[in-house]
Amino acid sequence: MKVRTITIGQTIPFFKKDNVKENGASLEENFIKFSKFNDDLIKDFENNNLEVETKRFCSQPLLNYENQLNNGNKNFETTNFVNETLSNLKLMIEKYNFDYFACSTMAPTDLSHINKFENLIIDEFHKILVLYPNFFTSLPVVFDGSIYFPALKIGAKMIKKLSEPEPFDNLKFCINSNVQPNTPFFPASYHDQSDTQKFSIALEMADEVVTIFSEAKSLQEAKKNIRSRFLEIYDFILNICEKFAQKYGIEFAGIDFSPAPFPESKRSIGTAIEELGIEYFGANGSMLGAALLTNAIPRFKEKVLGFSGLMIPVFEDYTIAKRLSENKLNLDSLLLYSTMCGTGLDCIPLPGNISERELFYILLDIATLSIKLNKPITARLMPIPGKKAGDDVNFDFEYFAPTKVIEFRRLDHPRENDLFNRDENTFNFHT
Repeated sequence: MKVRTITIGQTIPFFKKDNVKENGASLEENFIKFSKFNDDLIKDFENNNLEVETKRFCSQPLLNYENQLNNGNKNFETTNFVNETLSNLKLMIEKYNFDYFACSTMAPTDLSHINKFENLIIDEFHKILVLYPNFFTSLPVVFDGSIYFPALKIGAKMIKKLSEPEPFDNLKFCINSNVQPNTPFFPASYHDQSDTQKFSIALEMADEVVTIFSEAKSLQEAKKNIRSRFLEIYDFILNICEKFAQKYGIEFAGIDFSPAPFPESKRSIGTAIEELGIEYFGANGSMLGAALLTNAIPRFKEKVLGFSGLMIPVFEDYTIAKRLSENKLNLDSLLLYSTMCGTGLDCIPLPGNISERELFYILLDIATLSIKLNKPITARLMPIPGKKAGDDVNFDFEYFAPTKVIEFRRLDHPRENDLFNRDENTFNFHT
């Protein structure tokens, strides 16, 4: 087990031109504190034989209707402010040894105004993601039980734009549905809009699951032992974090208990589920393993937050990537497992010629699952230029395993009145 990340969140002073020097000084003072906090917390973790892989920072959503467009700011002015803010933030990140930073493009509460931000998001945010290699962002698509179709269309367009010339850029962008503030996992992470500084913890612990499932003599024993181990881990992490929260005055938001994998067989959720007695991940019966693991996560605990579910990022999981390369998985399989998992469709290699319309409908399925199951789900989709379903794909990146481009059901000729082409704005299941 490792700590995948310590993610600190704070509201930063966007769009306050009248007080730039004071805001800049205040931000740096906070980063000095955050740096000392990280050093102390990491040292304590290491003294307890727990490695910390990354240090991350997140802020409140970048675009805010009330503070920006409603107050008369033009799109170009807002773009300049965003770039200036991110440039200053990048300096703080580098100076105080953070690895990555993130915030969502906008808050879910502003989705009714998304058409006013459309040009900004489509024309500027893909440039920002390319300009700042360590910056991650997300786009909400649901709020208060409603699916926002314009958001899905904008998200599909963003995914296509980011796929060329460098498909790896889509690693830094996702669609999010019902994701709450201060989840530590990127790209979905963002801070709430309060003045309270918070931090959260993400764990890389698929190896814990593999060990317990491989040693269990029965499903019942596997369930009992993984629940017990997760509770031990919760108490262990909580005791350390609460101590430093009090010392530095940074609120401990909690732990995302999703057991993140790493692209090695013994650190793979796919391997863990196969160890239960399932012939291969993707075969019928895999759902039982997904449900068993998901139910073992202690979501009833006060300091459990974020996705806290099964995590099956294709590129990042050795065995899942291998099963896809063996043609034992397709997009429908992963959509099915998304009913159990937290992160939905994550790190999915798609054909380079996938259309915005096809992406829209995939995102629509994710948004629908999120609302009907009342759970946080994301979609991080990665079209690979020049590749078709079944082609090999391999990035030179330590967190990615080699695999193949996934099969999915292609769409035929569009109808004039289909959902993608209609002007329908929202849909709510409950009203």
